Amino acid sequence: MRKSVGKPKEKFTAYAKVYKLVDGKYVPENDSDTLLKRTYHTEGIGLNEFKSSCKGKDLASAMETLVLKKKWMRELKKLEQGKEIKIPSSHYPLDVSYLSDLEKKEHEKELKSEIERTSDTTINGLDAIAHKVSFNDGGEQILTVYNVKQQERKIMKASYIRSNSVLAKWIHKRFEKYSSNLNCGMPRYHINRRDMVEKYGSYMMEETSDCTCIGRCWTGGWNLIWIDVNYHDLKWGSDPKEFRKHLDNTIAHEMVHLKFDRRSHPLHVKHDGSKQRREFNRRVNQVVRGKKYD
Repeated sequence: MRKSVGKPKEKFTAYAKVYKLVDGKYVPENDSDTLLKRTYHTEGIGLNEFKSSCKGKDLASAMETLVLKKKWMRELKKLEQGKEIKIPSSHYPLDVSYLSDLEKKEHEKELKSEIERTSDTTINGLDAIAHKVSFNDGGEQILTVYNVKQQERKIMKASYIRSNSVLAKWIHKRFEKYSSNLNCGMPRYHINRRDMVEKYGSYMMEETSDCTCIGRCWTGGWNLIWIDVNYHDLKWGSDPKEFRKHLDNTIAHEMVHLKFDRRSHPLHVKHDGSKQRREFNRRVNQVVRGKKYD
């Protein structure tokens, strides 16, 4: 089963302190727009301080969703290459081939200004800090200091899941349920990468570390399933209900592969393309809802 992304995005807490330039000095400004327009929600926690949330693969990418410095650097490079670009002052992409030299220079100036007014991100432990200068509708200069904090995960305390744990017992019951519903033998399955490597050899490290895979099924003589429980915890562990729902779906997904692996089976289906994937997902959903097969 494939992941939707190579590495799951995590949630971060985003803070912004806003200041306005008045008579050469920055004074606190009660303006949430600089955070609101990037995260679509915000709450005031002080005179000029606001709180929201954002997502990213790491602290740097989470901060980038707020300041967009790397984005404008990429657009500047596209402009130099004559490719279609986006600029801060327009909601629509621009075809560079239709621009005059003067227009290109104006857009280049705008992009360079946006980049220069945004600091580099400084990361210290679980915190990232950056600042950006912008202008409000009245043309007043606004300084926003961003702080992105990563929350320590406390859902799964160890990467190794004990066989007598509540989670391991729940997983075993799901395998038993789907083996019964699909009328196929109980497969060998593993939920700890260390167990896979110890039992089948070091090459299983690569087989189970594929960044695009959250579950894998080996049919035929293997009759083996691997479920990457730690990936599920990383992506959905902050919500126990979502965590178990997605973990349950992955188990059902791999069990459907196991049952209908043979191409000669009338119900065999792959999920290489979007149409096949929809059909395969319908089959998985039916199994999750309790449909039984002969």
